[in-house]
Amino acid sequence: MERGTHNFRLWGRERTCQNHTGVIVVVTWSNPAAKRSLFLMGQVILQKPTLDERLSALKQKAVDAFSVSALDGARHALANTANPFRFNFFSTALRILFEHLMEALAPDDQVVRSSWFKPKKQDGKPTRAQRIVFAIQGGLSDAFVKGTLDMDVRPLRKRLLAAVDDLSKHVHGREDTIITDVKDQDDAARAVIEALENFLAIYHECRSAISEPIQEKLNDATVDALIAETIQEVDELATHHSIEEVYVHQTKVKAIGPDSLIYQAKGSLSVTLQWGSNSDVRRGDGVEVGESFPFECDIEVSLDDPWDLSDAETSYRVDTSKWRDGDEPD
Repeated sequence: MERGTHNFRLWGRERTCQNHTGVIVVVTWSNPAAKRSLFLMGQVILQKPTLDERLSALKQKAVDAFSVSALDGARHALANTANPFRFNFFSTALRILFEHLMEALAPDDQVVRSSWFKPKKQDGKPTRAQRIVFAIQGGLSDAFVKGTLDMDVRPLRKRLLAAVDDLSKHVHGREDTIITDVKDQDDAARAVIEALENFLAIYHECRSAISEPIQEKLNDATVDALIAETIQEVDELATHHSIEEVYVHQTKVKAIGPDSLIYQAKGSLSVTLQWGSNSDVRRGDGVEVGESFPFECDIEVSLDDPWDLSDAETSYRVDTSKWRDGDEPD
């Protein structure tokens, strides 16, 4: 192979590496746990990540702190290869994680309010499959998710349910179900981790696919909300204030409920705080201070059209604690 740069599209994120011959390899993938190694000149250029590395990578996609703790618990369980119940403890940690995700992302009372929900159990409660669907798409219709966002949740749902069933079997282990061989334990753990990776990937992908097409609209709606009325948190700091700039650093889908969706914008608010009147300031008897405060702005829209912000309800929070905790001007 000639010396030069070679691009290999495995999944979607880019990584550059170079072997001893000077050949530069640019590898692209969206899932850090790429499913195969790349071989070049008879050598492995990119190795498959270990199970511990895959679990560690999932912490970046975890929905909250408890999910991170559960992933760490699973990592610690797999680290002890001398323990014959190693896979059982791993299964317990990830089964706890799954149950937590369903409680956090798909509460029963919200699932049953979704337009697509149809009872399949005698007690009227949602099935695990329905809760998985809600955790990913909330009350969004299948037509919107599949037709507009070009996503199909069904294959992932099937694999995740199978993985959870397998976890349950090993959480409640019996003498004839214990897996003691380390390689077999790793193979079983790998299948479960892959199902979890796919679930968290599509969970985040769905939210990105919704918010990305209207980034500019979300930015404008955030600015409008912050300049449309007096910001109480800032107004009480000084005699007068003026907003100089609104910087939006990040927008995302915060939550998808049964009938509405909440976008969230985060950024910083540049203001001028003034003590005394304008005349006082001109005479040197007043004070003006420039300051910046972080803010969060929630924008709630109907699921009938999640890209229509014309009737959106907005609320915001400006954090002025750093000013209150510091010294105010004399």
